[in-house]
Amino acid sequence: MPDHVKSMVSIEAEMEKDLKGEDPEVRRYMIEEKSSAKAIGWSSIRFHTWARRYHNADLGLCIGEKDKWGKGYGTEVTKLLLVEAFEQLNLHKVGWWTFAENKASIALAKKLGFKEEGRLQEQIFFNNQFHDSVVLGLLKSQYDKRPRS
Repeated sequence: MPDHVKSMVSIEAEMEKDLKGEDPEVRRYMIEEKSSAKAIGWSSIRFHTWARRYHNADLGLCIGEKDKWGKGYGTEVTKLLLVEAFEQLNLHKVGWWTFAENKASIALAKKLGFKEEGRLQEQIFFNNQFHDSVVLGLLKSQYDKRPRS
């Protein structure tokens, strides 16, 4: 298994911890397939807390079951995260970090209005080599102006 992949057992253990409210700086959610009630991945909102107030956060998303990729789960979950971030929590900005090779992740973020803000050279180490990271962001003002689907 690549060193950047978490097992479902590990993710479920983190979820159990989060259900107890032990980490106020992150909200994690299990992604469950409606038809089978099977856990197929996770998502998160991780708050930036250096200002002691929650204005910004990073979104996280992983569909761990490869046979579930490309079926719209990522789009559905990210739309729900954006509703929570902007409409419920009234955050100013959300970020999206991904591997430069993850074209599907970058396309999903851009489809939902994120703008590429930069690339960090050789930022992430996995599979015995360094990889670039792509940083994308979406402001609440941009989210409010985008067409709804």
